[in-house]
Amino acid sequence: MRKATLLTAMILLASLPALAQSPHYTYVEAGWLQVDPDGSSSEDGWFAGGSVGVASFQFFAEYGDLGDAEVWQAGGGWHGILGERADLVAEAAFIDLDSEDGFKVTGGVRWMITQRLEVNGFVNYLDVGSDDDTSIEVNGIWNLAKRFAVGAGYEAGDELNWIRAFVRFNLGSK
Repeated sequence: MRKATLLTAMILLASLPALAQSPHYTYVEAGWLQVDPDGSSSEDGWFAGGSVGVASFQFFAEYGDLGDAEVWQAGGGWHGILGERADLVAEAAFIDLDSEDGFKVTGGVRWMITQRLEVNGFVNYLDVGSDDDTSIEVNGIWNLAKRFAVGAGYEAGDELNWIRAFVRFNLGSK
């Protein structure tokens, strides 16, 4: 009996990736964020944004309000290579942080572990005004239904740490 249970569990675990779909690149989302700059107190705020995926490219924009600061970003990127369930991702964005402008480049992986659970990890480089920062970012997104998802993420950098929690409405054919 124990061997049959173990064999069944192994078959189910092996079949989970086969049930998975590819990550969503067309969506709108909004949520809460907290920024914790080194040497200063943390700020809570909110953000809203969206992305449009076209073939192997995505275009995105986001606005964040932290009370004392506003952050705008817009950019685009490429994804592909790793198969149907996982994508290698490269992005570049223009950043407007109050009175200073700059850019952000990102590279990483998005992976659908199961049909509903996506995890991703990125390395980011941000250069705004006279400041620059390199960070590691991890996120988890749980697709509760075909169109509705919730997620959370953490980004740890040399100068800034970010925490995000959000709701997402997936658009498109996936």
